[in-house]
Amino acid sequence: MAIHPPKRYRADRQGKEGVMAGEYSPAVKLLSAQMEAREKVRIAWKRDAGDLIDAHQFALSAVYAMIDRFSGRRFDKQPAAIEGRMSLTAQFIQGVDICETSISEGLYSQAAALLKQQLETIAAIDEFENDRRKDGKTPNIGKGITAGFGPIYGDLNGIAHVSRHELARQLITVENGDICAPSLIPQYNRDHARFLYGYHVYFIVEIGRQTARIFEEIFGKGFSKEESELNILAMMVLLREKVIELPSEVKKRFPNIDFDKPIRA
Repeated sequence: MAIHPPKRYRADRQGKEGVMAGEYSPAVKLLSAQMEAREKVRIAWKRDAGDLIDAHQFALSAVYAMIDRFSGRRFDKQPAAIEGRMSLTAQFIQGVDICETSISEGLYSQAAALLKQQLETIAAIDEFENDRRKDGKTPNIGKGITAGFGPIYGDLNGIAHVSRHELARQLITVENGDICAPSLIPQYNRDHARFLYGYHVYFIVEIGRQTARIFEEIFGKGFSKEESELNILAMMVLLREKVIELPSEVKKRFPNIDFDKPIRA
């Protein structure tokens, strides 16, 4: 039997009118207010994000164009490790939109949980790639290509699990004169948005590199020239926006190269 939820309150079983007869239910009112607030947060973030939104497009375009280019090719059944890497890559890309939406529309604790999952996915792919993956075990962020992300993982954990009271308070508290209280409506926080969005883009850049290595193993080819340039452009924006930094040993190794020049350009 199909159940169609009523849009409006009706009389109760005793024949009395509902408290809000003729009006939308409290649930509809709440969700409507949240959607309106989320749209305002997105507008504010789009104003403040600068080139990070372009970097998101560059990084995602690079990895999807490559996958799309190879999607029509036939290949033999692959070892379990490669199948595992391909499956995790697909899961990551399926979640890109919901993660971007959560950040851009002020759902920061939900976004942090999704970013934690993205980072764990990258770590799991790396474990498959280096024959360290243990089925049923949480990926080890402290090893491989994610070895330096312990502090970032901790920050994401703090936001996602609201384990730090002051941080949780910042995410949901609204102040209006003398009134200061938790809000059911998303509140815009530029700093949190930049932190989360920047690493979301970086994780897409990294999943692109991992995917390129999968195709190199199967077909002997990875990024095309254009796809590689898109991936690099995303990295340049992240460097310029100081989301990430080049390791100091890289600059020491190549003292005659002005690494800041392409970043400024």
